[in-house]
Amino acid sequence: MPQGRNIRRFNTQGFNAQGSRLVITALIACLGLTPFSAAANCPSPGEWWQAQQVVSHSALLTQAAQQQVVLLGEQHDAIDHHRWQLSTLAGLHALRENMVIGLEMLPRSTQPVLDNWVAGALSEEELLEQTQWQETWGFDSELYLPILHFARLHQIPLVALNITPDLRRRLVEEGFVNIPSDQRHGIPAPLTASDTYKERLQQAFEQHAMDVNDPEQLTRFIDAQLSWDVAMAHGLAQATEGGALAVGLMGLGHVVYNEGVAHQLSGMGVERSLSLLPWERQHCETPPPALADAVFILPAQPKESD
Repeated sequence: MPQGRNIRRFNTQGFNAQGSRLVITALIACLGLTPFSAAANCPSPGEWWQAQQVVSHSALLTQAAQQQVVLLGEQHDAIDHHRWQLSTLAGLHALRENMVIGLEMLPRSTQPVLDNWVAGALSEEELLEQTQWQETWGFDSELYLPILHFARLHQIPLVALNITPDLRRRLVEEGFVNIPSDQRHGIPAPLTASDTYKERLQQAFEQHAMDVNDPEQLTRFIDAQLSWDVAMAHGLAQATEGGALAVGLMGLGHVVYNEGVAHQLSGMGVERSLSLLPWERQHCETPPPALADAVFILPAQPKESD
């Protein structure tokens, strides 16, 4: 989640690289993503941690495969996060072949392109061109192509979860009830955010806003985040209707503390969901226990030399 300083850039419209980068950077700082508790037993790279203790790969993946929805959070430009997502997807698919992969990265208008990709009808170049990947998402496609190839290799449906910036703006400015259902893809109005989620979003807003004392801008920012959350939750809920396991790939900010997409899923009758995150070990510290339903310990990245 990278940075910005202009409220016009940190807006309620974008879900592309720039908008997502700004939200993610702020939320990393504000959503408790820094370790804070020391443990007698240090987390080791390659371990899953759940309820403040190590859990085996087989037990964790078996638990995840029994859900309706699994959320895999990411920092969009962190390659190890995508490697972890791919290995987790492979483990889940081995246990539950009826699986769908949902992508925050693309709006629903690109669904026919994803269908053609999985069917083997497109080259990489055609996929990126027809989805307008660079303009729409912006993060290096090389980070995501291994996952997209995995889906095609195993004929796993890919689902575009996002909505366009124009629709997000309309939802914020006009309200869900004032936009016909077919124009908002049937997405329902979001559940009210918890007080703690609002507080974290306010902290994120204040880190980048030019006028932090403008309550209207803050409200618009929170409403935009909720429209983002509910749109992805709706896409995942729809993907479960045939009995498939829906696995959503999305930014950390939508996953942490189960207050984003998971909260919206609960209002759609999805009773079984699991939120999983990668965690970079620092010293001998454990992840905050409520950060996610389970976390996977990554090795610390080597510091760049001067």
